[in-house]
Amino acid sequence: MSVLPRMKEIRENLESRGIAIEMPSLDEPTDYSSMPENERTPHKTEMIRRHLVRIKNSDAILVVNENAKGIEGYIGANSFLEMGFAFVLGKRILLLNSIPDQPNRDELLGLNPRELKGNLDSI
Repeated sequence: MSVLPRMKEIRENLESRGIAIEMPSLDEPTDYSSMPENERTPHKTEMIRRHLVRIKNSDAILVVNENAKGIEGYIGANSFLEMGFAFVLGKRILLLNSIPDQPNRDELLGLNPRELKGNLDSI
């Protein structure tokens, strides 16, 4: 959710081409650390469940993997979970940027995502 402004920009771009887009809830907090754990855990559980249902009902997922945490094209835990779920369901997995050089790179490669290398026209 740290790339929410970029996600909105991409949504507008793709919708202008007639592509239907589902996004994570825009009401989700971008920083859960301020929530007490007894509230954070059930909130995250429900957020994950709702988002996985969106993936189940979609043709593909597009991971907006921008630079974060000092890693070019970083893919966080939630995105990795979503990619794994999409993989099991046989959905296309698209990465906005290249597969990052991070500890789970081999697992990311094993999900066979298609790298757009920043080019939305290649969708």
